[in-house]
Amino acid sequence: MATGTRRKRRTRARTRTVRASNTGMQSRLNSLRADIDALQHDVRGLASDVGDAASSQVQGLMSDAIDTVDRVSEWGTENLNGVRSAVKSQPLAACMLSMSAGALIGALLLR
Repeated sequence: MATGTRRKRRTRARTRTVRASNTGMQSRLNSLRADIDALQHDVRGLASDVGDAASSQVQGLMSDAIDTVDRVSEWGTENLNGVRSAVKSQPLAACMLSMSAGALIGALLLR
């Protein structure tokens, strides 16, 4: 009879230990879920911030490119008469120069 009582006590002690272990494990899992949720929230915020920063930089670069195109266009318009007179006075040299520039630009674009 004493052995049956000991077994019951051991079983109860094991049951308490398992329940305590399960409770500890459950609290750890809940903590892990909360950490994962917080991490997801932080990553979403970071992705949004990176997108905003990239968008702002792209807009700045586009503005700079438009300004550069405008300046080059103005320069070309101002120097058009000089180029026309050079082509009229030396057509062969102008043709060779334009072909060389085209070949150089083509080689750079094919890289």
